[in-house]
Amino acid sequence: MTRVYVPANAAMLARLAETGEVRPASPVHTVTAWLGREAPGADVEDLEYTAFDDAATASLALLPGEVPRRVVISADVPDDRVREHAEGTGADFEGSVKLKKVAAVHVDDAEAAAAIAAAFAAGEVDPEAIGANVLDWYAPTELQDLLAGLGSSRP
Repeated sequence: MTRVYVPANAAMLARLAETGEVRPASPVHTVTAWLGREAPGADVEDLEYTAFDDAATASLALLPGEVPRRVVISADVPDDRVREHAEGTGADFEGSVKLKKVAAVHVDDAEAAAAIAAAFAAGEVDPEAIGANVLDWYAPTELQDLLAGLGSSRP
């Protein structure tokens, strides 16, 4: 199994909760062979964080018109469904991610959402500035409560 980090948005989380699966809208991110070569001696947790952070940044492209919170779905998927890109942490993923394979859901808090909404409104989205916010962690069993909270915090 390969741990992938799926850039997502609130609509994708709702689909995951409703149908039990979600298709990535863009490449997923993972600890790739390229990343291992670029960071020799780095521990696995640092490599995983790099892939996770890349997914969080990629989720910004999915936010216009959505709840302004970055979302990353961490899931374990079969190795043969992941095709690493030649460089970076990106990978193509075949099929859909099943809820039963989701390890965690990560979402920006309300303060970060306000900053993201303001950045989009000003037309000045700076991924580095937004990336300074740490995404909150949720267990898959908390998905319905998380979605209820996101629905009440639309801009």
